[in-house]
Amino acid sequence: MKIEWGVLSAFNMGRIPETDYRIERSRSEDRKTWGFCISNDEQTYLHVDDRQFNSMEDMTIAIFNWIDIREKYENV
Repeated sequence: MKIEWGVLSAFNMGRIPETDYRIERSRSEDRKTWGFCISNDEQTYLHVDDRQFNSMEDMTIAIFNWIDIREKYENV
C-alpha cells in the first residue's frame, strides 16, 4: 500500500489506491512535526491521531499501522 498525495491546493490530501481511505496531513505551527486524520466513504474523521511525528516517514508508518490494526479487528 502507498499513499498518493495530491498536488497544489490538494497537497495535504491523499488517497490509498484500491481502498476507500482518505488521509489528511497537517504540519505544526512551527513546521517541525506532522499530524494526520483518516476518513473513509462511510465516516469523515474516522480516526484523528493526537500524536505529532518528526518526519513524513514516521507518520506514514503510523497511518499504515492504524489501518492494519483496524482491518485485523474489523474482520474478526
